[in-house]
Amino acid sequence: MSAKNIVLITEAAAALNSQGLASVTSIEIDVTSDESIAAAKASIEAKYHRLDVLINNAGIALDVKDRPKYSLREMMKRTYDVNVFGAAAVTEAFIPLLEKSDNPRIVLTSSTVGSLARTSDLTNPWATARIPAYSSSKTALNMLMVYYANILREKGFKVNASCPRHIGTDLNSYRGTGTVDEGAANLVRLAVLDKDGETGTFSTAQGPRPW
Repeated sequence: MSAKNIVLITEAAAALNSQGLASVTSIEIDVTSDESIAAAKASIEAKYHRLDVLINNAGIALDVKDRPKYSLREMMKRTYDVNVFGAAAVTEAFIPLLEKSDNPRIVLTSSTVGSLARTSDLTNPWATARIPAYSSSKTALNMLMVYYANILREKGFKVNASCPRHIGTDLNSYRGTGTVDEGAANLVRLAVLDKDGETGTFSTAQGPRPW
């Protein structure tokens, strides 16, 4: 996690606490480090003893912002390390704490550019976008989501993936057309699903996305 992001997260937690709406604590975690993941888990376990919701939102898009800096091999390795391997490692580490929740929920932040169906449609303007590392990592992330949805279904978990759509953030140098609040809407909906809610799905706020 960059120093800039640590400052932003700390400030966001302080702002929420100042409003008296919730008690919010920020914890630094580097999803590419097993030691950092273990330390975050230990901190949450010591203070709260369980976890109700895990949102895997960490992601990078080097072929969107930093393509000239890396060879294709290095760009793919770095992207998958965060977007796929990091999400898998974090999910696996926190399952024991989620199992202690009455309503365990896992949400993975995916992207419609990872859709095989949409990318196969040459009328889709994103079909030929030069983002092989980012797009394929989101395809892999969707498979990871389905895997966890399947193996955790009988334990009452709801595991889903959400595409926030083209939101203007640091990920894309703020070139997106939507707001952060709009992008978060479906993530929040999936995070608080009731016991009859869906699992193993890929959607946006507008509805299901094609695989």
